[in-house]
Amino acid sequence: MHVIDLDGNKTVSRWLSDDRLRPEYLTISAPDPQLLTEHLQKTARHFAPDMILIDIAGSYEQALTIAIARAHLTIIPASTTEADIFEATRVARHIDTVFAAFGKIPLYRVLMTRVAPLVTHAQAHGFKEVARLKLPRLHSIIAARAAYEEIGLSGRPPHLADPGRPTTAKAIAELDVLRAEIDALLADTYQNGDLHDEADAVTEAGA
Repeated sequence: MHVIDLDGNKTVSRWLSDDRLRPEYLTISAPDPQLLTEHLQKTARHFAPDMILIDIAGSYEQALTIAIARAHLTIIPASTTEADIFEATRVARHIDTVFAAFGKIPLYRVLMTRVAPLVTHAQAHGFKEVARLKLPRLHSIIAARAAYEEIGLSGRPPHLADPGRPTTAKAIAELDVLRAEIDALLADTYQNGDLHDEADAVTEAGA
């Protein structure tokens, strides 16, 4: 798997910069967003990954357009706040516009993040808004957990952290469910083998 880090703060590439901590199966790069097309070609030739994950800010209009056009699936992370839902809607409409120009139906899903364990009125309203706006979303969610916050301290995602800690174990289980849902979605959508010649591409488009 290869991660292309186009997010402005380069969080992923900073966290996974240490070769001693990064898994052997994972490679990462942080190119200029304006050179994404060329970089995708180089990545396919040099790394030959099974999957490419593009982490990109929703504000990078040109690079975002290229990323979603090349992706088999675009994931739009959003919390239940008005600002996040507004941004998710903006990105979703942009995706619809890009694919409509080619007469194709896009595959994208909103991923609800930082979901509180105890449902609040505001959080319930956020989920209702996503449904009202007809934004397709993954059934899986990313809860508000200490294990995710601690990634910024250690640079280790839950699967590489201490699985003996309850918060880490819950995060691992949560991420495994998410991955299974994504795998099933891709398999169902491209069951006839209608995939690009290169690696499966998944774009994460956020604020």
